[in-house]
Order: sequence, then C-alpha cells, then structure tokens
Amino acid sequence: MLIREMNRDDIKACVDISHRARRESWERYEKEVYPEKLFEEELQRYSAEAFSRFIEHKNSFAFVSVEEQGLIGLAIGRIEEGGVSDLSWICTDPLSQRKGTGKELLSEVIGYCKDKGCHKIFAYTFPFLVPAVSFYLKSGFNLEAYFRKHWHQLDFLMMSKWLE
Repeated sequence: MLIREMNRDDIKACVDISHRARRESWERYEKEVYPEKLFEEELQRYSAEAFSRFIEHKNSFAFVSVEEQGLIGLAIGRIEEGGVSDLSWICTDPLSQRKGTGKELLSEVIGYCKDKGCHKIFAYTFPFLVPAVSFYLKSGFNLEAYFRKHWHQLDFLMMSKWLE
C-alpha cells in the first residue's frame, strides 16, 4: 500500500469512493436517525470541486491510499490557526475496509500535521457511527465533546488526539 498526496488525477476516484463509503455507512448505521434528504445534500459536499480546494489551498492536506487495483482510501483536512488540525474526512472503499488502510492514512496525516507544527488533531462523527468512534478510540483519540442536537438537530462527537 502506498500513501501519497492527492493529485487532480485522483479526484474522480475520491468522489466515487466517498460516495460509496457514505452510502454504505448510511444504509448500515445511520438510516434510522439521519434523514435521507440531509444525507443526499451531504453527498454533494464530496464533489470534484471540494477535493480540488483541498489540493489547492495551502493550509489544507489531501492524501490517498493506492494499491495495485487503484485508489482505495483518502483523507482530507485543514491546518487551523493555533496549531490545531481538522481531519475533515477519512474513508476507505467499502470493499477494502478492515485491512489497515484507515490506520495508515491517519498515520500519514498525523505525521504531516506534526511537521506543520500542530499539537492537536480533531474530527467530528456521529455517536451512533460505532465503527468510526471505535476507529478513533483505537487510534488514540479521546472523546472531547458531545454536541447534543447540533447540526440539523443531530448529536455529534468531537474526537481529539494530542500530537506529541
């Protein structure tokens, strides 16, 4: 498995993987609590334009995981002011999950953030999205905040990891 920076040639595959991963997650874990209309609106955020912005913006990062069959995962985010990094999105193609891809991507992101002087990385997730919560906890993140009835009146978790 190769982890490298995302480039323009990766964008279509990143959109496809993001949509497959989100749809699979919504079908398995979120359907009962996350309205389909909101879910469909959210899918629009995983667009070619959005990924292009992460590639182009100097305070953003975008990494992909590649194997022989092609691109299988991605991670994007931003370096915020004050040494804090926002892990905006990390996902693995549903057909390639549970093989360490997310762990490798996160390791690359953490190394990059440390090199940029960050002391902390955070990510938001749903409390009912058990695989994501478990992934963050196993990766050394802590539950930092529980936002009740936050965006669209849904509960969210903020998971954080201090980078040392």
